[in-house]
Amino acid sequence: MPAEPLLRGPGRPRGDSDLRARLLAAAEAAFASDGFDAASLRAIAFAAGCDVSMVAHYFGSKAELWRAVIDALAERQRLGLVALTEALAVLPADSRLRLRCGVEQLFNRIAADVALARMLLRETADAGPRASYIEARLTRPMLAVYRPLWEDAMRDGVLGSADVVVAHVATVGAILALIALRDTVVSLGALAGREADMAALRDEFCRGLFGLA
Repeated sequence: MPAEPLLRGPGRPRGDSDLRARLLAAAEAAFASDGFDAASLRAIAFAAGCDVSMVAHYFGSKAELWRAVIDALAERQRLGLVALTEALAVLPADSRLRLRCGVEQLFNRIAADVALARMLLRETADAGPRASYIEARLTRPMLAVYRPLWEDAMRDGVLGSADVVVAHVATVGAILALIALRDTVVSLGALAGREADMAALRDEFCRGLFGLA
């Protein structure tokens, strides 16, 4: 007599090892477009193709899911900063050239996902535990890599003398705001008569704020 099929109990679905990654991707999109408070766990689970109970199974709570999204962003940023460090290592010891490379990499990384740029701008504008978590996981590690770049540019007169932290936060904030408001920038007539893509916007940013052609 054949054995009766086993009933699937609650918990992790069998044969679906990428479910956690799908939940993270769906949550990243939801938090970016809707913000933390408005993001729906049911909608996130639906987008990932599972029951909402799987959110609790893998992450425990909405707050823990949000932190996991930031941790994933931090890992992507870490890899990007490694690539930047390697790129800077092979450049000539020219502060202007090195600054242009660093600012381009920073702009490109933020521009890779406009919705995430808006989310980070929104989250960091409000003091609280989420802003503090972003500071610890994203802002401080990035500052550690960019600090020597800003300091060298200030020492060599490529940038005006300023507090390095202020210069870094102002630069990141300006890029976040410019990318988040890209449609407004274009509609006001910026880049008139030219291709209004991110590369053109980046070049204008480098010329306008840093005088880097």
